[in-house]
Amino acid sequence: MAKVFIIYYHHILKNWGSDVYYKTFDFEINYLKERYKIITLDEVIDYIQSEKEPEKPSVAITFDDGYLSNFVYAYPILKKHKVKATVFPISSRILKEDIIRPTVEDYWKGKVSFKELHRPTSMAEANLKFLKYSRSEDFISAAELRKMSDIFDIGGHGSVHARVFYEDRLEDFFDGQNGHWSFIYAYEEEPKLGYPIFPSRNNLSVKRGFLKREVKDFINSIDRDFFNQKNWKEKLKEELYKNFDLFLDFETDEEREKRVLEELTSSKKELENILGKQIYHFAYPFGHYDDTLVSITSQIFNSGFTTDKGIVKSKIDIHRIPRIAVAKDIFSFFGILLKVKFVYN
Repeated sequence: MAKVFIIYYHHILKNWGSDVYYKTFDFEINYLKERYKIITLDEVIDYIQSEKEPEKPSVAITFDDGYLSNFVYAYPILKKHKVKATVFPISSRILKEDIIRPTVEDYWKGKVSFKELHRPTSMAEANLKFLKYSRSEDFISAAELRKMSDIFDIGGHGSVHARVFYEDRLEDFFDGQNGHWSFIYAYEEEPKLGYPIFPSRNNLSVKRGFLKREVKDFINSIDRDFFNQKNWKEKLKEELYKNFDLFLDFETDEEREKRVLEELTSSKKELENILGKQIYHFAYPFGHYDDTLVSITSQIFNSGFTTDKGIVKSKIDIHRIPRIAVAKDIFSFFGILLKVKFVYN
């Protein structure tokens, strides 16, 4: 039986770096085009729901978050190879003004210099900047999203896209060097030295737990010299357990379900208003999901895509479809193809 699988990217970079270099991406797309049938997510769903088997091994290409690099570098390369893909943009991150920035195709045609092309920051920097200022130029604009929709199908990815604390189990303390860019959302403010860190997941996939005001006040009242001690984390942990039984305030199941339904509904509508057409597919932010989120998602979208590794099989749950991440180096890319052929069943 010919296999079907889905890969996903985030950034496509101008230079070698933390994600996939645009020339590497060009090579990968050309390689896939020559050896696989490249299909859309609609075709993936058709394969799952029907008894039809693909004529040859098939792959669908997806992108998460909606970074500007998808437009500047990925879009022209996919267009050059006449290959379709899907992007799942975070609706809140989309720049609402109608700006269209130069792409690598403009560079190929001599319209701009290579230096003029967008140089992406890291995903962490882009998202942190948005959470701080409600805007980051590292994300795509509404006009760019519309322009690239001749090659890209558009799917939903929520609007908040940030991790939150979900378990009242103290794991560490913020020391200025650790943590996640989501902490500014999880703490409802910039993280302060000594704020406790708990297990975290995407906001849609859990009941949110926010650090109690009295815990924040207690930590903020501590003299700064306290944090100059080598073992300040151990001492602070003792003090917190001595003074508090619980550290987080949690929303109820009902509050969570209402919040998730509202976010998914409004973010889908926002995308549809931008594009003037319906959105059918959804990718779980960070790949995090639970039964509650799957249930709510299935009321709004036709399908849901995870980051669970594996191939696509007929008759699987169309709201828990696996995808495989593409790492930055070409060796990992070939490793994926070998696993699809010999490991994933």
